Amino acid sequence: MQQLRFRRFHKPQFLKRIRRELLVRFLTHFDSARSITLLAPKASEADFFTALSGVLLRPEQLPLETFEALFAIEETSEPEGLLRLERTPEWPRLKQGLLPDSTAEDIAMQIWLAAPQALARAHNGLRLRRLTVFEHAAHEAETRVANVQCSVLSPEKQNLVNKEAAEKPDDAEFKVATAQLSMALDEWFARNQRGAESTRIEIYPMEGDYWFMIRHGDMFNRVAAVERQETEILHFRPERDDVVVYSPGFDELRVNARTKSERDLYIEQFGLHLRGSRDYFSQRQPYTLEPLRRLGRDALDSEGLEGIRQIKLCELEIARNNRLREMITHKADDLFECEGLRAGERSAIPQDGWLARAMFEIQFKALLKAQTVEIRMPNVLKLGRGCDFNAVQNWLCRRGFRTGKAGVSLSK
Repeated sequence: MQQLRFRRFHKPQFLKRIRRELLVRFLTHFDSARSITLLAPKASEADFFTALSGVLLRPEQLPLETFEALFAIEETSEPEGLLRLERTPEWPRLKQGLLPDSTAEDIAMQIWLAAPQALARAHNGLRLRRLTVFEHAAHEAETRVANVQCSVLSPEKQNLVNKEAAEKPDDAEFKVATAQLSMALDEWFARNQRGAESTRIEIYPMEGDYWFMIRHGDMFNRVAAVERQETEILHFRPERDDVVVYSPGFDELRVNARTKSERDLYIEQFGLHLRGSRDYFSQRQPYTLEPLRRLGRDALDSEGLEGIRQIKLCELEIARNNRLREMITHKADDLFECEGLRAGERSAIPQDGWLARAMFEIQFKALLKAQTVEIRMPNVLKLGRGCDFNAVQNWLCRRGFRTGKAGVSLSK
């Protein structure tokens, strides 16, 4: 079973950033800390926060919904979380009721007390953006980008792009499709030992894309739990969160799910319910690493790339097509700077073998610390937490790492 733990909420110095009266109001929502609630009016500050910290050091004893609420408050009190709170539709109304001189932690707690669903949505948006590994599946059409302009398109092809853009589903169609999608996914999960009628889908529009959080049951579980020398067997079905992102700009899906069967399920069912065909997102090879071989270090040129200062190639995996299935990995702080260091080797990129995986270090203009981007052929993109997805895609399109996208740039 996954261990439940807080990063900061169990620390007295963090708890003291929240007004005591707000904590007392929160504690009345669950039984596990009722003794602290009763203690609150007469206890000293030290006794109150010591007792509360002791409870939160054992979060497995809290009801799961209480742990999730505290975890959401903890994370949305950070700068990125507060920014998401301020972008919620309820924020103009909710901020009017905030207490003067509220800390960031006070604000998150007050929003939960006033509108827990608003805080939950902001927290879910925060969690979604922290996902890093996505498998891509796109439409087969050579040109499928509505908000992408390509200088080599003929007028006829540009008209086709415009026509396809007009056919993209709107918000109302998404809601209808989501209801049908939930039923279809439920059927598959029930047949595959994930439980019946457990699917819930939430939609989060973000930066032109639609992020679908898919909550569903996982395989049934039995684990031994011990308390005061008494052992009992817990029977439960864990809940899992998968994420599917639909990008109207690329007319593609990005899928984050644990198993291949689940990823294939989402690609098929989203194609059927969003675009009318199970095979709609059938292009499973959107990336290529051949620009490294064809262009050399020019493939990493940041000139004209908005938001990017520098790109380095730090790791490259080459598969050789021989009977031993040889895999070779080259690593360095900057592989192109290694050119000429070894006798008889002029290029950092071997001319033989298949380029299977590459890891880049990108310095974004808005960040002090460089971020890691990894491409695993043919369709997996892994981004560091601070990466600007649009800036990365712009680079990949311009330098030809996106198949069929040479010379393309993303419009704002």
